[in-house]
Amino acid sequence: MYKKYRFTRFGCIHIIDMIEDRLQHPTRRNHALPASLQVFIALRFYATGCLFDCASEMHGCSIATCSRVLRRVTPELCRLRNDIVKFPTTPAAVQGTQRDFFAKAGFPQIVGAVDGTHVCLHGCNLGENEHIFVNRKGKHSINIQLICDVKFMITNVVARWPGSTHDSRILQESRIGQLFERGQLQGILLGDSGYPVRPWLMTPLANPATNGERAYNRSQTTTRAVIEQVNGQLKNKFRCLLGHGMQIIPERACDVIVACCVLFNISKELREPHLDPENDQEDGAEDNEDNEDNDNAAAVTGAAAREEIINNFFG
Repeated sequence: MYKKYRFTRFGCIHIIDMIEDRLQHPTRRNHALPASLQVFIALRFYATGCLFDCASEMHGCSIATCSRVLRRVTPELCRLRNDIVKFPTTPAAVQGTQRDFFAKAGFPQIVGAVDGTHVCLHGCNLGENEHIFVNRKGKHSINIQLICDVKFMITNVVARWPGSTHDSRILQESRIGQLFERGQLQGILLGDSGYPVRPWLMTPLANPATNGERAYNRSQTTTRAVIEQVNGQLKNKFRCLLGHGMQIIPERACDVIVACCVLFNISKELREPHLDPENDQEDGAEDNEDNEDNDNAAAVTGAAAREEIINNFFG
């Protein structure tokens, strides 16, 4: 069962129980599908990304029915987002997250690691704006922003930007980035060199010259590796996010991505088994985009904050 649906029997029952009430049909006329079968059909798609004809043959229903089921189950999983994908905001949650991150490699005040990852689109109608979905590798994709904690739990997901959008712009325009910018969130995020340095966003030094700077970079890289592993785990668990990509329109693809993130956190909470631990880290994780930073004043303030961390903890 796990290889087919990416959840054990217990995990599947748990998911069914969470959304069953909202999937039940008010009547059994026309052989309405039970909620449990709807969940299994959707999980099969998330797990494999296969065409609907494969899922229809496996579950004894038509291709059109499988498509309708995916459109019913995915929004219900997305509605669980605020309960399942939660960023630490209370003092106790912030302190606990910072303590866990510090224990990993001695980097202080960290509440999350942030990175972008692309999910390709294949053979779907992109309309007049087709060109904005072309990423730097020449493929059509959605660029997803993920933030995670040291326990591999996704704490924030933004899945609505086309593939040509830079990681730093997604963070800048996101609600969580704006809350950090206004000082309404505590702690520091870790990002790769594709992000600009900010007082609340620490990035690696391009050319470390001192022992303290080199120690800072080692700690920053080691701590940030957790988000690269989460990207890899997410895509390896839900293969619809891998390969040539999903053959559905971008709006529905974004909902599927959020649903997979919700399911990913549920699997972590349930301590579900790991399918492919040898391929946790996402391929091409070090293929960073060039930094886009047009705010010189913020960059100076961020560099000063980074220098203070180096002097106080790594000097």
